[in-house]
Amino acid sequence: MVSALRNTVMAVAFIAIVSVSVLWDFNSYIACGLALVASFASGLCVERAFIKRSHREMARLHGADWRSAKD
Repeated sequence: MVSALRNTVMAVAFIAIVSVSVLWDFNSYIACGLALVASFASGLCVERAFIKRSHREMARLHGADWRSAKD
């Protein structure tokens, strides 16, 4: 689910930035580069949000020391 949502966010960010860049008459290379950077950045933000959420859930379920090596 995370990868599907991440890919959707990346595609939407790419399309949005390219369409705005076309409307503002940017150079196509600049628009494509900007859109690629923004889509990767938005994908990373979505992944980090899910990772932080899962860490909070693990801490809530198993306590603050769920990462410790002791069993």
